[in-house]
Amino acid sequence: MSGFKGNLRNKNILRAIAVSLVFTGGIATTTTGFAQSAVTKEYDFNIPAQSLADALNSFAVQSGLQVSASSDAVRGLQNQAVQGRMSAQQALTQLTNGLGLYFEVKQDGAVVVSKVQTDAGTVTLTPITVAEASSTDRHAGGADRATSKYISAATLARRNPTSVKKVYAGEAAISVGGGIPSSQKVFVRGVEEHNLAVTIDGARHNNKVFHHSGNNLIDPSLLKAVRVDPSVAPADAGPGAIAGGITYETVDVDDLLAADKNLGGFVTASYDTNSETFTNSESMYGRVGNLEALGFFKWGKGDDYDSGLGKQTVGTGTNLRSFLGKVAHEANNHRFELSGESVKDDANRPFRANLQNLTNRNEAPERIYTVERSNVVFNYNMTHADGWLDPRVTIGYGVSSVKVPEPYGSKGETRSLSAKVENDFHLDTENKITAGLDFYNDINAYKDNSTTEVDERARNFGIYTQARLQPMEDLKWSVGLRGDAQTFTGLDGTDIDSQGLSGNTSVAYEVVKDTTLKAGYSNVFGGIILSEGFIYNKGAWDYTNNQVKPTRAQNYTVGIETKHSGFTFGFDVFRTEADNVRNPTFSGGPHLKHDFVTHGYELGVGYDWTNGFAKLTFSDTAIKVDGSAAKSDSDTTQYLGAPLGKVYAVEAEHTFAGLGLTIGGTIDGALKNKDTQKAGNLALDGYVTYGLYTEYKPKELDFLTLRLEGNNLNDQAYTDRASYGQDFANVDPALEAGRSFLLSLRADF
Repeated sequence: MSGFKGNLRNKNILRAIAVSLVFTGGIATTTTGFAQSAVTKEYDFNIPAQSLADALNSFAVQSGLQVSASSDAVRGLQNQAVQGRMSAQQALTQLTNGLGLYFEVKQDGAVVVSKVQTDAGTVTLTPITVAEASSTDRHAGGADRATSKYISAATLARRNPTSVKKVYAGEAAISVGGGIPSSQKVFVRGVEEHNLAVTIDGARHNNKVFHHSGNNLIDPSLLKAVRVDPSVAPADAGPGAIAGGITYETVDVDDLLAADKNLGGFVTASYDTNSETFTNSESMYGRVGNLEALGFFKWGKGDDYDSGLGKQTVGTGTNLRSFLGKVAHEANNHRFELSGESVKDDANRPFRANLQNLTNRNEAPERIYTVERSNVVFNYNMTHADGWLDPRVTIGYGVSSVKVPEPYGSKGETRSLSAKVENDFHLDTENKITAGLDFYNDINAYKDNSTTEVDERARNFGIYTQARLQPMEDLKWSVGLRGDAQTFTGLDGTDIDSQGLSGNTSVAYEVVKDTTLKAGYSNVFGGIILSEGFIYNKGAWDYTNNQVKPTRAQNYTVGIETKHSGFTFGFDVFRTEADNVRNPTFSGGPHLKHDFVTHGYELGVGYDWTNGFAKLTFSDTAIKVDGSAAKSDSDTTQYLGAPLGKVYAVEAEHTFAGLGLTIGGTIDGALKNKDTQKAGNLALDGYVTYGLYTEYKPKELDFLTLRLEGNNLNDQAYTDRASYGQDFANVDPALEAGRSFLLSLRADF
């Protein structure tokens, strides 16, 4: 439901007009009075080819017309590009050419988009409810997407994320621990992301390097969309989707460049007052015939930030560099794309990077951590396919590493080679079957200044199918099956072969108009999960006697969502049961494991109005390890989940379209959690932080965007609920930044 908030917000309401525009391939118009001038008035349009939802948002902003559409009407559709000075009627015609939709402009001045022709005098206008599905999600609208959380380009632009934590701001069920990007970890409904299938531009990412660092070092400046499949993931999400999946997509030329242009670019700069951090980025992109290319580079440098206690927080400085390059060729319905992406963080960090200090140890206050991640991906697909042939091919290679020169010259590195070949069989416009094969070869390696150089490996072959069906008008059903065969190789060369089947099913039933019941279940074979390299103990770890076993998990989710006249409400209950999840230790051996359960609920409430929105999300999650709350501390659970408890987030925004001004605010907080006291540790303190932002786009300088935001305005001294160690008396956990102001500028050309 959260996807219904972000897209079509920035709209003016025109004064009364009476006009009807109706077209499906052709246009029939009836115009009277002010309506004639409103729809024939010319505007300057610049709307690239993209998801129709995003395109209608741009149309509304650029014309001042209010737009209303149902998510089913526009979901999965892509518009034709519109550029130049023309009337609103002409722009709508080009936007929807060949899509078979009806548009009507009502007497109250609103454009209504629907699949069926309506009576202009009887339509009841409601604020826009277009799902924020990425245009690249060809399975948007399937029952397995009913609980998916979409973070679109529009939402990313609104949140202006400087780290992965801010990517998920506003989603209480998705928590990100860690005060700095290089130590941040994502938890979905209380489950740590190593138990999810994570992909970047379609390629699998293996990232289990070091428990004192983060998992996926991602620069959100590179992203155009994120999709999270909590709990139940479809079979085509890939292997290892123990408790769901996360899909990251980076920007393409078509996302940035208008259809009539051959060259473009942008520059950005920002300054944070707390840490005195300066960042800047440059990008160039263009087309020559059927060839397109994009290059992006970003650099950030800054000092340690001050916490809400007013003290400088050791090891939180910025020394970040990121790069994205893409080349693509598209012709005759075929698209080939090669992309390369890298992020590097190289700075002094606390001795243990994800916390400040251990009070019972006498250790150096900080040391160098070099965290790097890179990804190379090849993708092929057909750009327009609706029959039995709709193939996609992905080949990817990803590397993540953590280098810690002191005291041992340690380096942990994960490498993953993956491939996927699949095809969508379109039975008709509402029913399709996806079938495919996938493969990965993962390596977790460690070496240091001594003779130590060891690794664990896993190779997996999978075959899968996922059917997305609509057996009745109000019922959607998704069902999938996959089989995996894995060979795991230990430090001593011991091979362990395992095989397993995974199944999932999801339903979404619209019991009454705009009220949908949804439910899902999955039983997942997770294989043997690789250990992190920094705890390998060569010569001591014993893999014999069938002690190391594959993971198996079951997921359950049920919920409801409804919307009416701009109001939205959703409620979901969830549960994950995971068995044989590896949690080895240096001295304990490779076979140590835990069973764990996470369960809880989440709800969301929101309201959209013509030029803005407000929403609240709330999540209550608990975790038990081996059937007991006594083991549910943040150390035992660090590769399983987190004791999150009750977390909430509020977002609100309003745009003064005539002024080019947007203002918004956020509230993030957590209630006190006493669950960790059951493990004999400290309770987790509650906290609340407030943020405000304003964004200005001057009409005279329409290429320029200025933004000022204030974060943690109440200067709260706190540790994010998903951060490690705050339940232990001997740990000084990583405090978040105190009050800060961020000024940013972007210029497009």
